[in-house]
Amino acid sequence: MSTFTKTMRFVGDLDDEFYDDERQRDVWNEASAVGFQLFIWASLLAGAVLPWVAGRTGSWIAIGLFIVYLSISFAVLAYSRSRGLDMHTSQKLARPRIALLLGLYLAGGAGAAVNLVFRDVGNGALLAVAMAGGAAIGLMCAAIGVARKRRLDREDEARAEQAELVELEKEEPYRLDG
Repeated sequence: MSTFTKTMRFVGDLDDEFYDDERQRDVWNEASAVGFQLFIWASLLAGAVLPWVAGRTGSWIAIGLFIVYLSISFAVLAYSRSRGLDMHTSQKLARPRIALLLGLYLAGGAGAAVNLVFRDVGNGALLAVAMAGGAAIGLMCAAIGVARKRRLDREDEARAEQAELVELEKEEPYRLDG
């Protein structure tokens, strides 16, 4: 077991006897997933609103929220990957909820950029918003493209493995599993 996995197991207290009961473990895992989703939505909503409502101070707070949100999200994804589950392969990225998440993220990022980078542009605020929005959309498209390419590569690999298994079963029809 890697140091990362050991650390995450310690943080999650996963070796506690509480997890010995399957039903308790399942219910707690569902409750934890709901809590994680609430954290994601609350962080993104606050991060999207703060730059527009609270100016520069709100922009810095939003950046902090986004950093914490991304750090926790990456830790969750890395832990699941270390346990043999790749969330990017097992879920569809083209869902309305993903679009809403990206919209909130972009709204906060654009607001922070306007307040922190382009504040002193003067009457060119529209240009500043357009530049920030264009940069955010460009980065988002690049990230989606990279994630999609990786997911498609993993799906192709899984299909190739499945086809290989089917071929092996055709070659050895007399062999029983077990």
